[in-house]
Amino acid sequence: MRYFLRNPKTKVINPPSLLPPSLQNDTELYARVSKMCMLREGMREKLKAQSKTEDLSRIGVLISATEAYLGELHWYISFYESKREIFRDMRGVEFIWKSAIVSRLYDAVNLTRPRFGLRSGNAGDSDGGNSGGNGGSGIAANSGAVGGSAASRILSGRSFKQRRTQSTSIYVELGFTLLALAVAKSMNAYSKVSSLDTEIECETINAMTPDTHMALEEEGEQGIEALKRASLELREAAGVFQFIIDYVLPQIGGIRLGVPDLTPDIQYMLQMLSLADSDRLSVRVWLRTDKNQRKTPNIPANLLLGIQERYLNATSLVRTLQNGEFRSVSSDIQNYMRDGQQLILAQAMIYLAQVHSDTQKYGNAVGFIRDARELLAGLKKRNQSVHARTAEMLLRGPIEPLYSLYRRNNDTIGFEAVPSSEDLRARLPSGRTLISKAVLYAPLSTSSSNGTSSASAAGS
Repeated sequence: MRYFLRNPKTKVINPPSLLPPSLQNDTELYARVSKMCMLREGMREKLKAQSKTEDLSRIGVLISATEAYLGELHWYISFYESKREIFRDMRGVEFIWKSAIVSRLYDAVNLTRPRFGLRSGNAGDSDGGNSGGNGGSGIAANSGAVGGSAASRILSGRSFKQRRTQSTSIYVELGFTLLALAVAKSMNAYSKVSSLDTEIECETINAMTPDTHMALEEEGEQGIEALKRASLELREAAGVFQFIIDYVLPQIGGIRLGVPDLTPDIQYMLQMLSLADSDRLSVRVWLRTDKNQRKTPNIPANLLLGIQERYLNATSLVRTLQNGEFRSVSSDIQNYMRDGQQLILAQAMIYLAQVHSDTQKYGNAVGFIRDARELLAGLKKRNQSVHARTAEMLLRGPIEPLYSLYRRNNDTIGFEAVPSSEDLRARLPSGRTLISKAVLYAPLSTSSSNGTSSASAAGS
């Protein structure tokens, strides 16, 4: 279930760099900003620790640390927005982050050109260092820069180069922090379902060929509750992505960061993936809890087609970037979307084959099960794909018996021509959206001695 995002990483921020000279003698304010920096450092350390392990058992601690810092960050932004004139006098602070989705940036992207901002930093992968700038026009100045990075591991164990970017904009800081929260929530959701060691395809096996299903013993009420929690957390992640789109991106529209993390296309892509995966889990819950629907394969087929359409939309957004200046999105993310879409389409075709068999359209039934079989065989050959095991499981389970059954029925009863793959794709019904909608992200309100709150920072 995982698409291989990385948690973005950041560097240290010191309290003096966040206050203009005229406010640094305010002891109460300075203490509040120091507390915020302490919370940020706690988040930074946990981001750094999580990036070095595949163990997701402590991801909840990272979520809590990120949410704690965000509460103070929303307060700070509200305070900043109420005193913009004073903040114009401060030296520019540099917020330095490493991309969550960029595996490497090639020379062909021409990152060293001036339009990407001033180049700074070294080519190392260190997370230390001061982020206070040596100059600048203020904390929200529209400047960014790109530096080098070294390889680090992703969840699949292969190399992943996180490209560094930096900016003086406090809204870039907010955007990357929210991105870190959404990624952590997604990882937490996947950790819940990976412990079940099964996918929606097992429900296909149970529904279509009960004699060959491979359900696991632990998938009882406890497993269904885990699926529900994971689905909800993915919807919460989608809500964070929507907040970035609605509130953060308009504030940083003129800033060139050199990485695509905080662009509308990428945020919409990540939101679509979160909702598509939430839908996958919701379909699994629905099939397990509503046994009557196992007799109506047209409904699961339409739901699955709706999910694969979300995958297609997400893929098209990345292709737009690939044809532009950001030809750098991790291949693991792209492979996850491509293979996931094909797997879900194959599942839908299994159900569609049954629909046509039930209505005695035997030629169509053979065509759909044939195409599903070919898609799954192709996925099985991609050993590095997270969907390969599920494809193999389906091929070992219902596919071959169904393929033989539908061919025999057509050869002995139907005598119908089997449509081509192109004809069948043109006949695919429109997908049906399930219930997965983004859960609205609401910034936590934090009171302050200056009479501000994070609610005003939300712009709502």
